[in-house]
Amino acid sequence: QKVLNFGSCTNPQFRGNGLGKIGTTGFFIGLVGGVHFGVGVTLYLVKSAIAADQKSHVLSALVMWCTYMSLLCGFHFMEFFTTAVHQPKVLSYESYIVNHSKSYTVAALASWTEFWLEYYWFGGSKLRTYVSILGVLMVLMGQIVRSVGMWHCGEHFSHIIMDEKKQEHQLVTTGIYRYFRHPSYFGWFYWSVGTQLVLCNPICTVAYAAAAWYFFHDRIPYEERLLVKFYGEKYVKYAESTVIGIPGIKGYAS
Repeated sequence: QKVLNFGSCTNPQFRGNGLGKIGTTGFFIGLVGGVHFGVGVTLYLVKSAIAADQKSHVLSALVMWCTYMSLLCGFHFMEFFTTAVHQPKVLSYESYIVNHSKSYTVAALASWTEFWLEYYWFGGSKLRTYVSILGVLMVLMGQIVRSVGMWHCGEHFSHIIMDEKKQEHQLVTTGIYRYFRHPSYFGWFYWSVGTQLVLCNPICTVAYAAAAWYFFHDRIPYEERLLVKFYGEKYVKYAESTVIGIPGIKGYAS
């Protein structure tokens, strides 16, 4: 956490929301994502050109890893980019949500460890292309729904739940919000689970799904209680015509 937060830097440009901190983070996200995307595409083409009886599962493992890292970097870029477009006044280093929480960092490290340890122990038997493809589709679906929701909500979107209604806040019920009343949560849930399917991580797939489910099981009803407080019957009627989309989770207004 200290490293991700540039804790050892004393230069003011790397403290708080200094431009050096924001720019360097963006540079590394782009560098890591770009390198993994380029290497992944190259390895996939090499793998496709090799005769079936000569193919090595090492290439498959590296392609899966590069795909995962490309999608991960794309997610963090989109979080920052969407905030930059619609809420430039609150844009900060935190908008990348790279340093979201200790739990987020531990979860990421756990998934990386599981992937490489299981590959070391089980080799090619761990790798299931159809599972990884399913994961990619889930990640892309989750990313699209979340980004579209954030984009459509515009200046009314926030990563932080507001306990008090501001005068400029409005209830958004158009676009993707006609169908999902929490598209960013829906997208995040399936995105997070999908990342572990990309890596064919059985343990972290279950762990991520459980952690995300319990998080939203508490967060969504809490947020909806506030929304009912802010908008009254208008929100209750809106909730009746939309879905949350996460299995087993019912909102306060449902």
